Amino acid sequence: MSLAFEVRASKGYRYLYIVDRRRTPKGPRAVWKFYLGTAETLLKRLRGAPSTSIRSFPFGRTAALLHAARATGLLAALERQLPRRHQDGPTVAELLFLQILGRAERPLSREAMEEWFPKSALPLLWRGVSPPSGRTLRRYLTRLYGTGREKENGEPILSRARVHKVEEEVFRTLLAQGIVPSWLLFDTTNFFTFHEQGGLFQRGHSKDKRYDRNLVGLGLVTLGNIPVLSEIFPGNEGETKVFARVFEALVARLERLEVASEKMVMVFDRGINSTDNFAHVRDAMHVIAALNRQQARRFLRIPLSRFREVAKDGRGRPVLGCPGTWHGFEHDWRVLVTYHEATADRQEARWMECQSKIGAKVEAGTKNPTRSEKSCWRKVTQAIPEDLQTAFRVSVERVDRGYVPRVTLDMKAAARLRASFGKTALITDLSEEELPREDLVRGFVARSEVEDDWKWLKDRYVMSVKPVWLRDGAAVPGHVFLCVMGLLLLRYLEWEARDLGVPMKAMVEALDEIRLGLVRTPEGKPHLAVEQMDRLPARLFSRFQLGDLVPK
Repeated sequence: MSLAFEVRASKGYRYLYIVDRRRTPKGPRAVWKFYLGTAETLLKRLRGAPSTSIRSFPFGRTAALLHAARATGLLAALERQLPRRHQDGPTVAELLFLQILGRAERPLSREAMEEWFPKSALPLLWRGVSPPSGRTLRRYLTRLYGTGREKENGEPILSRARVHKVEEEVFRTLLAQGIVPSWLLFDTTNFFTFHEQGGLFQRGHSKDKRYDRNLVGLGLVTLGNIPVLSEIFPGNEGETKVFARVFEALVARLERLEVASEKMVMVFDRGINSTDNFAHVRDAMHVIAALNRQQARRFLRIPLSRFREVAKDGRGRPVLGCPGTWHGFEHDWRVLVTYHEATADRQEARWMECQSKIGAKVEAGTKNPTRSEKSCWRKVTQAIPEDLQTAFRVSVERVDRGYVPRVTLDMKAAARLRASFGKTALITDLSEEELPREDLVRGFVARSEVEDDWKWLKDRYVMSVKPVWLRDGAAVPGHVFLCVMGLLLLRYLEWEARDLGVPMKAMVEALDEIRLGLVRTPEGKPHLAVEQMDRLPARLFSRFQLGDLVPK
C-alpha cells in the first residue's frame, strides 16, 4: 500500500483522509480511503480522547450489487432454478451470487474468495454464514451447466436449459420495470484459457492475440447495453453458426414473454452476414447490418461530394450519408453509405502505423534471416491487420543464411483502401418512412454498446472474466455466465442512475468509497455507521437505497 494524507474541502470545512493511491489504466487513482475527520476531532484523539472506531468495511459495491440482484430478480431466479443445500447454511444461489461479488471485487480465484469473504461486508449482510471453502464454491458452480453425466471420452455433458431459464426470468423482470426493447444487439468474443484442447476449449482466432492458448467463445444479445441472453460456444466455432442458435432461442423467449418481436430491430456486425441468418431474422423482426468491404466495394468508391449530413455523433460532429439500394442475400435492401471524418482520421493513423511496423519487421528480418520459410512469412503477415492485407504483397526470399521477407505495396489496392476510410455501407429492410436516416445511423452506432460490454468483461477493475482460475469443463461456462450476470447487475445500476450521467467506471469507483464503520457509542456499545462520503457516493447511496441494507 502507498498511503498518504489528503485534505478535502467542502462547504468551507476541511476534512482529512488517509488514501491509498495506485496506478490504474485511467491513471493514478485513490483505490482506498479512510476518513479521519476534521482538525478538531483529530486533535481530541491525539490528546488521548478514547477512540470510538473499532473497524471499517467496504460496503458500497457489495450492497449495490445485492440491491440490483433483488431488483432484477436474479437472486430469486437462481433460488427457483437451483436446489437448496440439504444442511444448514447458504443456499446454492447464495454461493453463486457470492462468486459474482468476489469477481466484482477483483479477479479472485475461488480460494482467494474464501480469504476475501471475512474481510468484506458480507458477514454483516448475511448473518451466520461462515466462509465457504474454494472447493465448495467450485463444486456448486458446476450446478449451472453440469448434468452430472459424461461422454465416453470423459467430457462432461452440459445443459444450457437452466441458465436460459434464469436469464428469461430476469428478462421478464426488466420488461416489467419499463426497460422496453427496441434495439437488440448481438456480438461475439472469446477468452483464452489454460485448458487442454477438447469440448468447449479449442484453438481459433483469439481476440486477445493469444494464439498459443485454447479458447472459449461467448455470444451475447443485449437489450440496449443490458445483457439478456448469453451463449457459450467452442472457440473454433464460426459466428454465423452461433448466431443462428442464439437467435432461435431469443425468438422462442420473446414468444413466451409475449413481446411483439415484429416491432423490434436486430443489429449485428458484418461477420454474421449470411443468406440463412438474414432470412431467420426477417421472419421475426427487422434488421440493421453492414456490408463487408467486398460486398460494398462500389459504395465505398462514391466520392465525398455526393454525401450530405444525415446525423450527429455523440460529440456533435457531423455524420455524412449517401443513399442507395443493393440486392444480395436473396433480398432487395435499402442502403445508406455513411462517412465519419473522425473514423477516417483514426483509420489513416492506423494505416501509417501499420506501414511503420511492417518496415521494422522487414528490416529486422533482413538483418537476422530465419531458418524456416514459414516462420519468416508468419512474422511479417501477423503484423498486417486482416482488413489491410489486400494492399500488401508478401513474399519470402532465400539467402545464404536463411530466409528474409520482402513486402511491396500494391498502389492501386492501397488507393482504393484509403478511399474507403471512414465509410460504412449500412443496410436495412425498413423504408425511410419507417426508419429515418438519423435513426438508422443511431441504431448501428448502438452496436458499440455490446463492444463496451466486452471491454468491461475484460477489465480487471469491473467484472473481468479473465483469468479463468478453473479447469473443470462444466465450471468454466458457469464462471463466464456469472460474470455476464455481474455485468448485467452493473448495467442495471447504471440504468437506475441514468439521470446522473455517471459512466460505469466512475460509478464503480464512487461505490467503493462507501464504507461501514464499526464504532462505539458513548455508552460503550458497538454500532454500525456509514462513514462520511463525497457528493457522488452520497447520491448513489440514496438512489440505490443502500441505507436499507445497513444492518441494524
